Amino acid sequence: MTKLWRICAAGLLAGAAVGQPVHAQEPADASQPSDPFAPMQAFLDEAVESNRIPGGLAMIALNGEILWQGAAGEMGPDVPMRADAIMPLASVGKLYTATAVMILVERGAIGLDDPVSRFLPAFADVQIAVENADGSETLRPPDRAVTIRDLLTHTSGLHVAGDGYWPIWNAHAGVTTTTEFANALAALPMNHQPGTHFEYGFTGGAYEVLGAVIETVTGQTLEAFMDEAIFAPLGLEESHFFLPDEQLDRYPAFFHRDGNELVLDRAYAVPEPRNAYFFGGGGVEASAHDIARFARTFTEAGFADENRIISVETARLMMRDHIGDLTTFSNGLSWGFGSAVRYGPDGDRSGLPDQFGWVGGGYAKLIIAPRQGLTAYIAFPIRPPGDNDLLNAFDQVLGETVGRMQAAQQ
Repeated sequence: MTKLWRICAAGLLAGAAVGQPVHAQEPADASQPSDPFAPMQAFLDEAVESNRIPGGLAMIALNGEILWQGAAGEMGPDVPMRADAIMPLASVGKLYTATAVMILVERGAIGLDDPVSRFLPAFADVQIAVENADGSETLRPPDRAVTIRDLLTHTSGLHVAGDGYWPIWNAHAGVTTTTEFANALAALPMNHQPGTHFEYGFTGGAYEVLGAVIETVTGQTLEAFMDEAIFAPLGLEESHFFLPDEQLDRYPAFFHRDGNELVLDRAYAVPEPRNAYFFGGGGVEASAHDIARFARTFTEAGFADENRIISVETARLMMRDHIGDLTTFSNGLSWGFGSAVRYGPDGDRSGLPDQFGWVGGGYAKLIIAPRQGLTAYIAFPIRPPGDNDLLNAFDQVLGETVGRMQAAQQ
């Protein structure tokens, strides 16, 4: 497969230079087998034409180099969607936070089995709710401390879902700071003993706590540390927590769905209000170009890079199945550090997974095939819950595209 993708890379549409406008392509003729990417463009076009999304973009890359990127619909009124639009990643951004944690692990500043209370003292007093025979609950200390590894794998036992969670989220997310959010979360009764249950929750709140840990350890904001340790070393000039003014023309309008109608939430080129809360669970915004370059960190070819932000061993560790039988997924997925993992049907989990990646807000999806060096990404500006059915359909279109690429080389 890798050889095939290399052959295709030489002659097929590549991404435009950084900073140059890349507008929506003309709808591709899906009947032409000579264009292996026709299904991708047709998929975006149909989603716009059916009023399912106002616009969207997709990308396929090999080892960090974009083979194809396309777009459909609009950024705003009479402004064509750009394939180099900068989109919020929502929970896809957890991979960036996990990578930041592992950078600090490699530096010796954090240990995976360190108690979170080493960095956030409020976690020394966490309590677990134990149900009594009469149905009442008793609070008592957990059997062991919550660790960094627990946070990375969503097995912390922290209360990250339900009625008790949302008042804390609403009071702090985007309002105060990551540390204040983490301290408030530590005051809620835990749902489970640490390390015994996988619970992602509504927002993946354990990664907000990881953001607070990073800020405490480094003495920097999460934004500043990611700039220093991830964005700058990889040359990611289109990755931010809050977009600079000069890139706002690449920031599409965002909508939410009300029945069959798309309702405007945020107008084109209008920034999110800047604040001091940097979402560890998904605050990164990025272009497809930068996503492809970042994803190379987790591919075989990227392992040969001299300018790595994490070691090969660490990247492989992040892509392992870390929860095993604790998984609550029903589609063959499990969880690594920062993203889900999917292995082949043979059950062998000793090597690299078939896929590594995650979804964000029901409107963004990242797929990395580490052995093949393949990265695929799709995003469209619809507020959560977005359209997870459309994201899932993207997998099928990606498979069709790979098949067409194979046929084109025969």
